[in-house]
Amino acid sequence: MQALGALGRSERVGVGHGYWKVLALCLALTACQAPSSQASTETAAPASIAAASPTAPSGPASADSLHYPDASYTDGRLRPAYGWCVDGVEDAGKLQACGKDELAYQEGRLEAAASKALAGLDGAARTAFQATQASWRSDTDRYCRDVPNSSVQQLQGAQECRLYRVANRADQLLAQSAPPDTSYTQAALRPEYTRCVQDARGMDDQLEACDTAELAHHKALLEAQVARLMDGPDGPGKDRWMDEQANWAADTDKHCSQATDSVGPALDAQSCLINRYANRAVELQKGVLAR
Repeated sequence: MQALGALGRSERVGVGHGYWKVLALCLALTACQAPSSQASTETAAPASIAAASPTAPSGPASADSLHYPDASYTDGRLRPAYGWCVDGVEDAGKLQACGKDELAYQEGRLEAAASKALAGLDGAARTAFQATQASWRSDTDRYCRDVPNSSVQQLQGAQECRLYRVANRADQLLAQSAPPDTSYTQAALRPEYTRCVQDARGMDDQLEACDTAELAHHKALLEAQVARLMDGPDGPGKDRWMDEQANWAADTDKHCSQATDSVGPALDAQSCLINRYANRAVELQKGVLAR
């Protein structure tokens, strides 16, 4: 990760698209936190592989969320840009503007996911799906309603309740219609890696050395692709890609984490990372940011 630090250390922080210079290569392997305010002027060091991705604020405090039926009202994956937008905001109008933009994005995802789900259904199944959607919408309206004369914190709680519900429902429907994700278990790796594993003959230390070398190779490829895309013009296309990359990093960190300290799980986690980096590098090689 030293290369990332060298490329990003001298940039200064602004707001809006200025973040892209700060985060130029931070998202190559994982994501880093955005600065908390415009007053922050120096970049932070790049995050490690285990660091958290940039996330929107968490839901209402537990004391305020006891009346929610489940976690879909209080937790979910929103765009990092929303978290940066509401960070430190004390004005209700600004808060609602941030929420309006994020809700439009998440509703668009939900509409696309619902249309895809409906496409393969017959008459009876279509009716049942529409009834489920109506029930989901009714529950969302019931629990995520604004309270008259509420504080900014209460407004944010109600706003994020709805945002989480829509984002989670979109994720759920998209997952149901998506093909199995093999990016964690399969990838086109180098022939020399295959030979290295064969020559290791099951020796854990030699297998670990093979994995370390292969992971370093695909990390370098991924860094190069991220640098190429970050050199492109700022705009909505780059915004979307940054969000996508942050989500990719969060998913990788979640699914490739080491379950225990024993050798077997450690090698499994390393293999998961190799596959993810290799597949992502190939995917980004084909990428061109839309304006």
